[in-house]
Amino acid sequence: GVYGGMGYKFQRISDAPGIISTLYSFKKQRPSLLMEDWFAMLSEDSSDWYEGVDAANDERSTAPNIIAFVQAGSRIGYRWETDRRAVCEVIWLDPEPDQESRGYVKYIEELRTIEQQVDIYRGFHQPPTEDEYNLIWEAREGCEYDYYPSDSD
Repeated sequence: GVYGGMGYKFQRISDAPGIISTLYSFKKQRPSLLMEDWFAMLSEDSSDWYEGVDAANDERSTAPNIIAFVQAGSRIGYRWETDRRAVCEVIWLDPEPDQESRGYVKYIEELRTIEQQVDIYRGFHQPPTEDEYNLIWEAREGCEYDYYPSDSD
């Protein structure tokens, strides 16, 4: 596929910042460029890829192998997420807007929404290793939490 194109498959977790940096610079040059639906994913052929659990009767998700942009007000960042929308912490590319700026209140509201979406991968800014992934889910077994946001959120 085209480097950085929609649905692009990259080979290493460490490739993600370079892909994001390239697209972010395009976005800065062309602010009207829509990127809200853009995503890329770790290739199943990658040595970083592992099978997570994704059975119909299991609440566990695949590992967070997808990267996508997020935006709070004028601030842009990206995060890793799963096919079921369980997300890691955001890696911000822009600084936080000034508290006196016109869009600061909107930024704070959107930031809170984004931060509330982080649950199972709180503290992770990139995918956990396979061992960390297994430990996270072993610790959660027996819990009756709803791990995945509904489409109405």
